[in-house]
Amino acid sequence: MENMKTTVVALSRQLGSGGSYIGRRVAGRLGFKYLDREILQRAAQYLGEEEDRLSHREERVSGFWENLLRTFSFSTPEAGYVAPAPALVYDKDLIAVEAEIIREVAGAHDAVIMGRGASYILAGHAGLVKVFLHASREFRMQRVMEVYSLSDPDQAFSMIEDTDRRRERFVHTAFGVHMRDARNYHLCIDTGATGFEAAEQMVIMLIRSLRNLPEPGAANPE
Repeated sequence: MENMKTTVVALSRQLGSGGSYIGRRVAGRLGFKYLDREILQRAAQYLGEEEDRLSHREERVSGFWENLLRTFSFSTPEAGYVAPAPALVYDKDLIAVEAEIIREVAGAHDAVIMGRGASYILAGHAGLVKVFLHASREFRMQRVMEVYSLSDPDQAFSMIEDTDRRRERFVHTAFGVHMRDARNYHLCIDTGATGFEAAEQMVIMLIRSLRNLPEPGAANPE
């Protein structure tokens, strides 16, 4: 049975909004497990596939599977999952395996989990804290150019447009909600306006408020 005592931060983000940086900082400050690429690594091992061959399928769905995924349930963690042969790994297979990995981690660890629909996969988890990080296109273009060492603004613009479209389509198709709908989260932060350090503090304050976590080094009350 899932350990509802764990605190799990499901961090959704737009490309260039500082999600990975802030997620790692929050996890480090609170002593939480941080999961991003590790989810893909574990899924690749489970499916018997090469990680690089699966990476381009994450947080996306092909048109062929859209209707099928609308009826695919992520709400029954007790249900077993049998992986297909490696040659038959499709979007829905990767999504299902990653969902089970996310549930497994949430049941055992305090964690910060990046993207992959964790906000919706863990909808019944009492310790779930849902955060969405976003910023203006101009801010994100500058950030993407710095992080990926790009000199062409048009290339940064294309990366942002393609990633936004892919992630929003994935969330809407797989879970029936809109990624940018603020009602899906406890907290939405414009990191371009607040800066990364302030955003980090805001997330940590929210977690401590919702979960009654002590300050680092603070003595536990009798």
